[in-house]
Amino acid sequence: MQELKNKFVSALRWSEKYTKTDMLYLTKGGFWLILGQIVASVSVFITSIAFANLLDPNVFGIYKYIISIVGILSITTLTGMDSAITQSTARGYEGTISLGFKTKIKWSSLGTVMSLLIALYYYSQGNIPFALSFCVAAVFIPFTESFDIYNSFLGGKKLFDIQTLYNVVKKLFALVTIITTIFLTQNIYIILFIYLSSITIPNIFFYYKTIKQYRKNIGVDPEAVGYGKHLSFISIIGVLASEIDKILIFQYVGPVNLVIYSLAIAPTDQIKGLFKNINSLAMPQFSQRTSQEIKKMIWNKTLILLLMTIVVVFVYILLAPLFFKLFFPKYIESVIYSQVLSLSLIPVIISGFLYTILESQKSTKAIYNYNLYTSIMNLVVLFPLIYLFGIWGAIATRIATRIFGLLFVFNTIKKIN
Repeated sequence: MQELKNKFVSALRWSEKYTKTDMLYLTKGGFWLILGQIVASVSVFITSIAFANLLDPNVFGIYKYIISIVGILSITTLTGMDSAITQSTARGYEGTISLGFKTKIKWSSLGTVMSLLIALYYYSQGNIPFALSFCVAAVFIPFTESFDIYNSFLGGKKLFDIQTLYNVVKKLFALVTIITTIFLTQNIYIILFIYLSSITIPNIFFYYKTIKQYRKNIGVDPEAVGYGKHLSFISIIGVLASEIDKILIFQYVGPVNLVIYSLAIAPTDQIKGLFKNINSLAMPQFSQRTSQEIKKMIWNKTLILLLMTIVVVFVYILLAPLFFKLFFPKYIESVIYSQVLSLSLIPVIISGFLYTILESQKSTKAIYNYNLYTSIMNLVVLFPLIYLFGIWGAIATRIATRIFGLLFVFNTIKKIN
């Protein structure tokens, strides 16, 4: 057995001549991250099947609408702080996680206030289910994302096996809890309460477990909070742009069409999530190198990633009709939208990988420009295209924005000194 292991390690080391990558690190870390992502994707997939086949389409559409608004309100939790914690932890400042957590909690109170104001609006309109739903969301907003910061800490320490174990337990807990709930009720605010609880409770547990077991020092990176705020403020328009399409579809063409659209984009989002693990592996490595060192090795890796993505997209386009026929027969209209949208995986996966370089090097101005210009383009074309063409308008916007984003970040990386 040991001999076989040694041969495998030797083969990985030999392949480094061509990949220009630490293949042992990539294989070991990548195995755990991909395993975690597979479990997460399967959990999301099973949950989607349950929602699509057990819930009334209108109830499902309303749920998606509320979750989209909650997603926008989550910008107050300083989502960019997570990348800052990963980078600081990778450089040995392990005490930064506590400061980052406290900062996220403090700022997220704004999200609670906004959720309560939305609830008050719907109450004034006589829409009690929506009002109660946003009251529920207001309670959870400060905690759901803030406690999840343990993921960034474990990633920074390259403890990918522990990170995966925690996230697998969390996903399975949420899966069982949510499916049990929708078997028992179609009450929208009960479903929302259980959904948010199933995420928050494990996050709280694993945050404190991570602090107790894996934080070895209390050193604090003095630049981390400021950098995390910068990343968060920069991403505000991006978060808005990523969710506003669902809100507009709900308003313009109704909850059922929102479900069709949501199911169309869900598979490609999960595929994108799988490839995002490469970025998680790259971040600690890039954080320990200069921009010049990174530029010397990055283009070969990008070409390999491009070829992998093209193969995945081709396979998905072939399998999508069978996939929807088997699991989402009520929403077969989603197939063509999903196939066309899958083409945008090529630019978005490559740009996401290159974007990691900007974050690792704290290229704040470049990050700001990337998020600002891509988000503005998204919002400018999204409103008229959805109004005129409905779902097709939203699909066209995603594709155009992702191509623009790739061109922008590619040009930016070439100019970095």
